[in-house]
Formats: sequence, C-alpha cells, structure tokens
Amino acid sequence: MGHLCPVPARFARFLPEHGSVVDVGGGPGTHAAHLAERGYDVLLVDPVVRHVEMAQARCRSQQHAPFRAQRGEARSLPVADQAADVVLLMGPLYHLVQADERAAALREASRVLRPGGAVLVEVITRHAWVLDATKKGLLDSDGVWEDFDRNLRTGLSQDPERHTDGAFWAYFHNPEELRGELDLAGYQDTRLVAVEGFAWLLGDLEQRMADPADLLRVIRLTETEPSMLGTSAHVIGVARKPRP
Repeated sequence: MGHLCPVPARFARFLPEHGSVVDVGGGPGTHAAHLAERGYDVLLVDPVVRHVEMAQARCRSQQHAPFRAQRGEARSLPVADQAADVVLLMGPLYHLVQADERAAALREASRVLRPGGAVLVEVITRHAWVLDATKKGLLDSDGVWEDFDRNLRTGLSQDPERHTDGAFWAYFHNPEELRGELDLAGYQDTRLVAVEGFAWLLGDLEQRMADPADLLRVIRLTETEPSMLGTSAHVIGVARKPRP
C-alpha cells in the first residue's frame, strides 16, 4: 500500500507559503526534511526514540535547512498553545485504533494551531487491504477472507485478541468517517483528497512512473470525487481551525 508519489509533493499545495509546522509522528524525518528545505520552521515529534535519533541525524546532514526533532506523542504534544501554522498527522490517526484516542489527537492538534491554521491528516482507507490483496493475487491465502470480514466490520487490521508483536496494527477509515472526526473536533472547511487515487492498482504503474505527468494529472481529476476516494489506499483530510 505504498504511495504513488512522495506525499510532500501531494500536500504542498495545501500549506501556506511559509510558517511553522509540527510534524506529528514524523518518523525518521522524510516530511520534516523536505519542508525544512522549502523554508518552513519544522518541529518533528515522534514517540519512538530510534525515529527521533534518525531524524536528528538527518537534520545534521542538511545543516543548510535544519529542523528540530524530539520525543512526544500525538495526544500530548510538547508544543505551546497556538504555536503552529500547520500540524501534520500523517500516520498517528491510523495507529490510534480507538475513536477516543483519535479524537484526543485531533483536539491536541487544534490546541497547538493558531486560529486559521491547517491540519493535514492521513488515513488508510477501509477497503485498502481488500484491494491490495486482490492486486497481489492473495485471495487464496490462509485467513485472508477472515481478515477482510474483520477489516470491513471493525476497521481493525488485526484481531485484538490475537494480535502479535510486530504485526501491522492499524485502523482503516471510511473516508467520510474521517470528515466526521474532523468536524467533531471542531475543524472547518474540511476537504478529503486521495493520495494514490486509483493509479496504485494499475498493473503497469512502474512503467508509467518513468514519465508520470499525465497520470498525475488524471489523478487530480478524481482525487476529491466522493465515489472514488475509497479506491485510494490513503486519503488525506485537510481542515482549518476556526478563527474567532
């Protein structure tokens, strides 16, 4: 379920021309490094010590475009109130499998945003594994239909009573469910945008990516169409904190 193209290139048009960005769950710093290169003041926050160390090493390697990285988690950010123009949640929401945990992360993002600031939230879509397994020819694999049933009924990637260490543990959203969670957290002007769109399902995608301009252009034609959002493995919700 990899991205068709680097996510920073997909979400850049939703960002202000400059300002401060908090990259929550930013991992080893892929997004943070890209945004620092573009001139943003970036703080990466991640709960995994090793990720923070990798991000700090990446920062040291691009001293011309530094960013900061520190340990923290989405429901309790080490950031002052109204300190950021943008908050990125490009992973935490699908790793927080309980609705109240996701709501807490969205409220915390709102706390650190300035009025009018933007939150960008990425989720995995509910049918992503159904589509991915079909594409990979895994429909005769042991347990795959039980996985589908659980995914579609509960949104959970694993059975919580049989979850094993190291297994992929995530919540898969229905796209409109994400809109509802953002609305409930008090955001406004929400837009849902497909990341890969339908293109990740194409059998000749690798060849098409040698010269992807037309493919990316056609994805833009369908990226906000409600009837097609669920064909994308990932969807980004873009919303704003209300002004007083």
